[in-house]
Amino acid sequence: MSSATSSETSAAPQGSASLLGLARTQLSLTVGASLMSMLAALVQLVPYGVLYYMAVEVFAAQPDPAHLRQLAWFALGALLVRFVFAAGSSLLAHIAAFRVMHDVQMRMARKLSRVPMSFFSRTGSGDLQKAFMNDAVALEGFIAHSLPDMIAALTVPVATTVLLFIVDWRLALASIAVLPVALALQGLFFGKEARARMQEWHSVQARINAAMLEYLRGIHVIKTFGLGARSFGELRDAIRESVNWLLTYTKRMRAVWVGFTALLGSSLLAIAPLGVWLYQRGEVTLPVLLLFIVLGPQVLSAFLRLTYAGGDLMRIGEGLRRINGILDGAELDESAAKAHRVPVDAGLSLHGVRFRYEGRDILHDLSLEVPAGQVTALVGPSGAGKTTVARLVARLWDVDAGSVRLGGVDVRELPLDALLDRVSLVFQDVFLFAGSVAENLRLARPKASDAELHEAARLARAHEFIRALPQGYDTLLGERGARLSGGERQRLSIARAILKQAPILVLDEATAFADPENEALIQDALAETCRGKTVLVIAHRLATVADADRIVVLDQGRVVDQGRHAELLERCALYQRLWADQQEAADWQIGGRRPTADEPGQHPQPHTDSIPSEILP
Repeated sequence: MSSATSSETSAAPQGSASLLGLARTQLSLTVGASLMSMLAALVQLVPYGVLYYMAVEVFAAQPDPAHLRQLAWFALGALLVRFVFAAGSSLLAHIAAFRVMHDVQMRMARKLSRVPMSFFSRTGSGDLQKAFMNDAVALEGFIAHSLPDMIAALTVPVATTVLLFIVDWRLALASIAVLPVALALQGLFFGKEARARMQEWHSVQARINAAMLEYLRGIHVIKTFGLGARSFGELRDAIRESVNWLLTYTKRMRAVWVGFTALLGSSLLAIAPLGVWLYQRGEVTLPVLLLFIVLGPQVLSAFLRLTYAGGDLMRIGEGLRRINGILDGAELDESAAKAHRVPVDAGLSLHGVRFRYEGRDILHDLSLEVPAGQVTALVGPSGAGKTTVARLVARLWDVDAGSVRLGGVDVRELPLDALLDRVSLVFQDVFLFAGSVAENLRLARPKASDAELHEAARLARAHEFIRALPQGYDTLLGERGARLSGGERQRLSIARAILKQAPILVLDEATAFADPENEALIQDALAETCRGKTVLVIAHRLATVADADRIVVLDQGRVVDQGRHAELLERCALYQRLWADQQEAADWQIGGRRPTADEPGQHPQPHTDSIPSEILP
């Protein structure tokens, strides 16, 4: 959409999520989990201290077995206490993590319900799916697992280093001698290049997600051409790119990673020689030497856990960037909404409307009236702007200039919920969710009773086929309503529109994909639905709107003419051409056009339908 689109000129709301901000939403749980993780890490060091005192007792002139048993029981008690703290930390962290994940997913869902449709043209389905599922789940995993581990990994080396320096500062220095070199290599591992590579990885994953979704949605087409996943180019290329990225990244980082892990495990190379030398000089006792040999490596090994947590943090950062791309999206501007503005009726009007989409002008200074309680049809060639008008009425998009009014009130001055309460839409491409029939119908009115549900289905000519389903209204429809025919899905969408009881009905080629039998049923349903309502109907088959109160002819985003069917056939050249083309198409059959009346032996039925003789094909 053009940058001038009013829906996007408003400043993005302050919806950004940060890891710290998300943790604060569950502050008590997060702090509790962190404290318990810290205590568990501290208690984990107790058995090492007990080991030191047991060694002192063992090497004493007269060891005391009772004291040794007490020390052993103390160590066992410490292990049990550590288990309690660790379990408590895990429980609190998981509760906080699931609540954060739920909050983030709900915030994104609410945001997507309030952004203009242009947002979806810029943001791929792969990115959206990855943000909702992968990134939100990764947040849960980080808070539930990595965050407590990070707290423990920070606590252990600090507490251990303090303890070792208290015992002997020389051996303590030997324990951390290789730390500066290891940290330098860690800086390389988590440097700018690594972050850039991580962004590449997330882009590759988003591309795989998008290609996989496209592959699954189009599987019926792919199979009809004898193709498979290997020959579906976009998916194949995305997976191949993922494999190549992993190979390249592994080759580039393996030397750094091997060197880093080797250094973290090499502290004994400094502790052992120095400790033996000091022991031989009589400057440290054997229990002290054993303490450093056992406990000294714990200082650096904890940094390995920090490295894993740091990698998780880097991945979370990229996921948060994608989540914030949704949360910071510009919403439809409701700053002009006034709760006290009430439309005087259900009439619609467009005044001087201009609209651009992806740099292309769609509507040009368009004005038209849709009187309350009447049926107004929009017709015209493909690309004339008919569907755009329907979506502007429901504020799925906003105009670039001019206004759309409902009952004399600019739709931008109505709260979005108040506007949508007054408008029902039935599109040609019906979307049904994987829930039951009743759940799909109640999307229109969640608190509708069973009786109201059944009445709406009867009016939509859907009640009989619903009753014939295995569990009736409780039958699960499968993904996208896969268990129903196209005509049945369309009648369910009409039932939803009836159940909503909105005074304005917008129909976008509601019978486009229906077979003749279903089309007759749908037309009957629409006749019931339209009674007493303001109806804006978009039609490609002109015969379906020949009885409309008003027909508006559009071409290239402008109103060419408007009037009743007979009037337009007399004076509007474009309408005459559209009508003639459709009548000629009705005479078409496989192998060519149906023979005309002047061909010998043929007696086709004429398609006059009040068409002036001069425009008959």
